[in-house]
Amino acid sequence: MDNFTGPDMILVKTALDKLFTGETLMLAREGKATALDPVVFTQDKAHNAAVVSSVQGGGGYFQVTTQDTPIIDQAKISASAMRTTLIANFNQNMPISRTFMQDQQISSVEKAVRQRAGAWVATRDRNAFNVFNLGFTTQTTIDGVALYSNSHVNQNGDTVDNLETGALTDSTLNIAVSSLRTQLGQDGTIAGYEPDYMLVPSILHQTGNAICKSVLRSGTGNNDVNYWSDIYPGMKVVYSPFLTTSTTAWFIGARNNGVMRFHSEEFNSTLVPWQFSANDEFQYKMRSREAVDSIYYNGTVGSNGTA
Repeated sequence: MDNFTGPDMILVKTALDKLFTGETLMLAREGKATALDPVVFTQDKAHNAAVVSSVQGGGGYFQVTTQDTPIIDQAKISASAMRTTLIANFNQNMPISRTFMQDQQISSVEKAVRQRAGAWVATRDRNAFNVFNLGFTTQTTIDGVALYSNSHVNQNGDTVDNLETGALTDSTLNIAVSSLRTQLGQDGTIAGYEPDYMLVPSILHQTGNAICKSVLRSGTGNNDVNYWSDIYPGMKVVYSPFLTTSTTAWFIGARNNGVMRFHSEEFNSTLVPWQFSANDEFQYKMRSREAVDSIYYNGTVGSNGTA
């Protein structure tokens, strides 16, 4: 048994994978949103190269009557056209010289793996938060309009507005929360959403925390108890450095909202031995498969912060 096919080979691979895991854990920070956040992104599983989605609704509220023999309303249930989300492949190979692997000069291999760890997390999160970056323009939902729009149409035929324009303040947050609370679901009834998160670009993280987490009402000279921190301590304020299209846009949402992450193959790595290479190189292969898409408007409100 030699160093490339026996237990030592397993130890080399294990060491590299442990370095990868350790680096991604170091990248995690309190208040920093990632694609893995189950509140910001509704997590689901993909089983094929594409996910086909639709929404079902209609029927509205129940009929209310005091008649003994009423003519009963019929709930007209319908489903929208299908939306196809293609699962993306995230691929990268890192070649490692056989002699370089043996010598481990100045820990270069370990450093390279750490760097690739950061690059993978950055790639995954940039891809995910691009849904919000484009949410006011080209990122559409199943009804064919932008994710944040005042012209959504649900399956009951109602027009739904989940677009705000105010810069982030105490009063504009109140307007957005009211919009979320009164938002109609696909069946035409008030869905009862409550805010579970506020998502902001990095530059607004301090402002968001001041508004939502201070004990007293922010930006005032009085002693009013801050409504948000008192009533909504569970509404977390998170930021992403990948919200780069706008420094003024901000978002709120509820759990199980319509922005979904479909994961097909979680990150995995394989170290291919040098014997399979024509030039005596190991190949450290890194792979993952997933997609993030805005399937429907439900459960989220966004403000472009322009007013």
